[in-house]
Amino acid sequence: MGRWTALILCLGGTWLLTNTNINYFSIGWAISGLSTVMWCYFGIRDKDLPRALMELFFVILCIRGVINFY
Repeated sequence: MGRWTALILCLGGTWLLTNTNINYFSIGWAISGLSTVMWCYFGIRDKDLPRALMELFFVILCIRGVINFY
C-alpha cells in the first residue's frame, strides 16, 4: 500500500511541477520530496543501496527547490 501511495504522490508532485502556474511549484517540490523520502525508505528496506542513494540525492534537490521558490 505504501508504494502505491508514493506513486500517487509522485504523479501529483510531477503534475504540479509541469503546470504553467508557478504558484504551485513549491507545493509540487514538497510533494515530490515526500514521495522521494518514501521511495528512499523502500530502497533501504529492499537493500537496494544505489536506488536509495539516488532517491536521497533527489530529496536534497527537492528541499533546494522548495527553498528557492519561497
